[in-house]
Amino acid sequence: MAKTKQELETEGWKLASITSGDHLKRILEMYQELGIETYLEEVKPEECGGCTECFTASNETIYRIYTKQCPS
Repeated sequence: MAKTKQELETEGWKLASITSGDHLKRILEMYQELGIETYLEEVKPEECGGCTECFTASNETIYRIYTKQCPS
């Protein structure tokens, strides 16, 4: 079950990006290398609030990426 925006903020998550495909993979690899935790949330194009033609044209699943620092 997806978490609410308030639950994510309470747990320390910050919205970092909305993306998909190869760009999503590169971003997740970068955050992993930096020791940053990630949480993905699948979103529908109409929930993005911006242009999503590239995502829908390539039939890619769109994700919100939330991040927070890993505990030391």
